[in-house]
Amino acid sequence: MVDNIKEKNNELYPEPVTLKATEKIIEQMNNAICRIYNKNKNGNGFFLKIPFRNNILLPVLITNYHIIDNEYILNKKNISIYLNNHKKITTLKLDNNRKIYTNEKNDITIIEIKEKEDKLNNKYLELDDNIINHLKLNSNEELYCLNNIYSNESIYMLNYPEDNNITVSYGKILYLNNTKLFYQCNINKNSFGSPILLANNQKLIGIFNSNSTKYKYNKGDLLIYSLIEFSKNINKSLLINKESDLINNYIIGIFDIKEDNQSIRIISSYEQYCREYKFDKYEKEYENEKEIKDYCEIKINDELIPFSYFHTFNKKGIYKIKYTFLLNITKIDYMFYGCSSLAHLDLSNFNTNIVTNMSYIFRGCSSLTSINVSNINTNNVTDMSCMFSWCSSLITLNLSNFNTDNVTNMSWMFSGCSSLISIDLSNFNTNNVKDMSCIFYGCVKLTKNNIITNNKKILEKK
Repeated sequence: MVDNIKEKNNELYPEPVTLKATEKIIEQMNNAICRIYNKNKNGNGFFLKIPFRNNILLPVLITNYHIIDNEYILNKKNISIYLNNHKKITTLKLDNNRKIYTNEKNDITIIEIKEKEDKLNNKYLELDDNIINHLKLNSNEELYCLNNIYSNESIYMLNYPEDNNITVSYGKILYLNNTKLFYQCNINKNSFGSPILLANNQKLIGIFNSNSTKYKYNKGDLLIYSLIEFSKNINKSLLINKESDLINNYIIGIFDIKEDNQSIRIISSYEQYCREYKFDKYEKEYENEKEIKDYCEIKINDELIPFSYFHTFNKKGIYKIKYTFLLNITKIDYMFYGCSSLAHLDLSNFNTNIVTNMSYIFRGCSSLTSINVSNINTNNVTDMSCMFSWCSSLITLNLSNFNTDNVTNMSWMFSGCSSLISIDLSNFNTNNVKDMSCIFYGCVKLTKNNIITNNKKILEKK
C-alpha cells in the first residue's frame, strides 16, 4: 500500500476553494488553532465544542498525546497557550476540575475548557456533519463507512510551527484504514497536533500525528473514534450513549475511618492484586484494572477524585464514596478486596447483567455490617468463591434474589464470617457447583437452623 502511495503522489492535487471559504479558513487560523507550550514538549492544538444530548456543547482543547501525556497530567502541570499573534492568552491548570481524556494509541489528548475561568479569547472549529451523524450510531463497525465517504477528499491543515505564523497547507486524502487517515500534504516542521479539515466545507475531521519523509505522506486519526471513547469515559450525558440504561449504575460505600491520615484501598481488581504479590503468570489473564479504571468515576463526599487504588484521609470520620460506572463490566472479582474500613455498602443500583466472576469481591471487608445486594443480577455468574470471606462483622445476609444456576465454584464463599447468625439462601441452586469446599469455614455462630434453604447439599456443608 505504501509503494502505491509513492507512485500516486504526483497525480493527487487538492481542489481549489472559494473566496468565502478562504475567509473562513483565515478566521480559523487566527482564533481556533493555538500553539501549546509545556516544559517538555511543544506542539499545536485546536478548540472544538463536542455535542451533548440536550443541545449542550462541551468546549475542549484537542492535541496529541505525545504533547500532553498522562504523566504530565498526573503531575498537575500547567500548559501555556498562544494564538497567532504569539501572545500568551491563558495558562490551563491541569487539575481534577477538568474532564480530561487521553489515548496513547490514537495519540490524542482532550481537555475540557472552563470558558469563564480560563478567559480564553478564541473561537471553535466545527465538526463535519458526517461525524455528527455517526456519533449517534450504536456500533463502531458502522463507522467504517466514513472511510468511503472521505477517500479522495481534498483537505487542508492549519499549521502553527514554532516561532512562525500559522500557515495553511492543502492536500488530498490517499486512503483510510479504519481509524487512520493517510494523506498527501506539505506541512511545516513541528506541526504535530494540527487539525485536518475538509476543503469543501471547512469542517473538522481529524488530527495530524506523524509523517513519512521517505514516502511523502502524512498520517492522522479520524476524530470520531476518539470522541466516542471520550464520551464513554467522561460523561454519560454526551450525545452518543449506547449504554443509556446504565446512567444510574452506581455504588455507594460508607467508610468509617478510625484514625487520621489513614490510607485505604477504595477499589481493587484481580490484576492489581496479582501485580502486588508478583503473580506474573496471571497478570494478563484478567483485564479488570483497565475495565474499572476506564469506566469508573469516583467521588468522595461528592468531590470527584482521580482514579486510584488507595486514598489517604486526613481526618478520621465517616466518608461516603460513590462509584459511578459508565459502562458495564464483566469481571468484578477482588473489587472491594481488603476494604477493611468499609462499614456499609449499597449495590442496589449496580448493573451486573453480564458479570461472570464475583469471586473475592468483598473478601476482607472486616468492618462491613450491612450490604444491599437486593438488585444484583447473578444470572451469568460462574464463580462466587471467597465472595464474602472474612467479612467478620456481618451478622445477617439476605441472598434470596441470587440466581446460582450457572455457578460452578462456591468454595470458601462465607468463610471467616464469624459474626454471621442468619443467612437466606432460599433460591440457591447448586446443581452445577463443582466445588463447595469450606463454604462455611469459620462461621462459628451460624447453625443449620439459621440457614434458610431447602438445599440439602448446602446444609450438609454446615
